[in-house]
Amino acid sequence: MIEIDYTVEIAASIDEVWEYLWHIPNWAHLMIGYQTVKVVDETHSVWTLKGDVGVLSREVDLEVTIDAWEPRSFLNFTVNGLTEQITGGGTFRIGEVEDGSPAAPAGVAPAPRESWRRRLRRLWAELLFKIVSGGAKTPTGTTKTAPAAGDGGPTSRLDFHLEVSPGGPMAPMIELLMSPLLEPAAKDLAVGIRKELEGREQ
Repeated sequence: MIEIDYTVEIAASIDEVWEYLWHIPNWAHLMIGYQTVKVVDETHSVWTLKGDVGVLSREVDLEVTIDAWEPRSFLNFTVNGLTEQITGGGTFRIGEVEDGSPAAPAGVAPAPRESWRRRLRRLWAELLFKIVSGGAKTPTGTTKTAPAAGDGGPTSRLDFHLEVSPGGPMAPMIELLMSPLLEPAAKDLAVGIRKELEGREQ
């Protein structure tokens, strides 16, 4: 199983972040490899993503189900592959940034949550991202620090957690190939959500 955690602070209220996240078409296009998303109802959708895993390039259809939520607090979802053996899930968790507490740099998870293995994997993923994108800056290099609470408006904290487990006889190899690619994808999604929310007219 591959597990990824990523955190950003957003200069927007919790209500704004929640309303944005709850409507999937708002942010679906921010997923790396996004092709289409079909919203079945407010808790079910079918995604088509195209990705490169090693020398393989293919489209994958995924069923995403929002299976638990609390408005303005969290959103849990599960993922099941329709065309590939893949399962997983994740959580968006929204909270306020405490008044008077220093704002962490946007897009940086708190240090205690990042083991040396995860840090090494993150650095490896950023190196791969630079190579694949032809030397473009990594998402971390293009982010700005969100304003601290009290600097002209509300600031919310968005924590994103993702777990993915490939299946089938090639699962160990696919997991090895996918692992360094998912962290940049999680960064792109979280940072993209922040940029879109902060770019709206207040």
